[in-house]
Amino acid sequence: MDKIILLFLLFTVGLLTQKDPKELFVVFFLPILTVMPVYYDTKIIPGIPELSFWSAVLLPIAIAWIVNDHAEGYRFSTADILILTHLLIVFTGQWHNSTYKEAQKVFYNDITIRLLPFIMIRAWFMDPESRIKMFRVMILTGAVVAIFQTIELRLWINVFDDPIRKFWPKSVAWGGGMKRGGWKRASGPFGHPICAGYYYTMFVPLAVWLWKNDYFKTRKYGFRITLLCIVGGITSISRAPIIGIFLGLILIWYGWSKYKGMATMVLSCLGIMAGIFIIPKAIAYINVDRASAVTEDQRNAAYRNELMDNYKEVINEKPLLGWGRFTVPVVKGQDSVDNEYLWMVLVSGKAALYAYLASICWVLARLFFFAIRGDPTRKEIRLAWCMLASILTALFTQATVFSGTQTVQFFYIILGISEGLAQYGPWEPSQVKYPRNLGESDYGYHFSRTI
Repeated sequence: MDKIILLFLLFTVGLLTQKDPKELFVVFFLPILTVMPVYYDTKIIPGIPELSFWSAVLLPIAIAWIVNDHAEGYRFSTADILILTHLLIVFTGQWHNSTYKEAQKVFYNDITIRLLPFIMIRAWFMDPESRIKMFRVMILTGAVVAIFQTIELRLWINVFDDPIRKFWPKSVAWGGGMKRGGWKRASGPFGHPICAGYYYTMFVPLAVWLWKNDYFKTRKYGFRITLLCIVGGITSISRAPIIGIFLGLILIWYGWSKYKGMATMVLSCLGIMAGIFIIPKAIAYINVDRASAVTEDQRNAAYRNELMDNYKEVINEKPLLGWGRFTVPVVKGQDSVDNEYLWMVLVSGKAALYAYLASICWVLARLFFFAIRGDPTRKEIRLAWCMLASILTALFTQATVFSGTQTVQFFYIILGISEGLAQYGPWEPSQVKYPRNLGESDYGYHFSRTI
């Protein structure tokens, strides 16, 4: 029954005879990536990497876009080189620690998971019509998932995973139920509640932008959709993603403020007051080992606190290229490395982490300068602040949780939107179909329009 994935492949190929790749990416691929668990896959031909629901849809669309449309809309970015450099370092490290065949598979997976979504979403961001449609599809799909996660929270029924798991012919690594405080931690199609919460951390800012800029049919409807996305993050009952959601909302409030000086003073005062009361308690809370921890939450905090100390020697043994994807030694029973940066160093070495952070910092820097220099009442500037909130809260979340399943693709989608926004520049009031070329006509008073 795992060959059902082939139906998604054939259906996509059939749709491509009738529909444009850009339209299929927006209305078909993005919902499939969201609602279909990515950890279900099938082997088609020996020696060829496995195919999942999402990749069975993405690959035909990508091929059609490149072959038939000649990658229409794509504009080169330095971020492309930085991301590719990161993937090549990971490939080299895996080859060094295992075999070329395994390294080749890892490289292929990283290309489809990271680089392709980053490039394709950026290319189609350039078209204002597909841009707004794309945003709406992602947020509305996330809101629907949030409804079912709320049901899962109370009734322990995962409508995205349970039906597939019943007939799937082989075991998969994900699944099962986790609870906290008597409630099931909802995971939805994301495989793990941490990944579910992380997904909403990234997309609540975009929901806020759509709501506040009247891209839903009514303001009340937009508010409900945004609230559903926030609730979706809360149903995961994962502390870091939930904190990330509210930190993102604070950053949006700051970025959208017309009076940055006053907003800075308010946030500074609140930060100092919160620090006086919270930091000492937080230090005392995590400054214990697992043996002396009183509650489950304190044990989890102690576990993460011990990770860095316990894995220092392991990192120092292979600092440059790491241990490889499948051969990282387990220290003191800590087989769950709940820190994306630590895991990347262990698997692929410090060089891979530096390249990863360099690609993100490139996008962040361009986006920040675009946002800080613009009028906060303009839609594109407000979107820039929302994307900054998404990326920064994602980085915060990655420091405390695992980044896996489709959250990786969506993180690079957010990066692609952000880089596209910085490349595109200020939007024309008329929202022309293609990005303008900045030249002499873009400056001055435009007397013909003024008259």
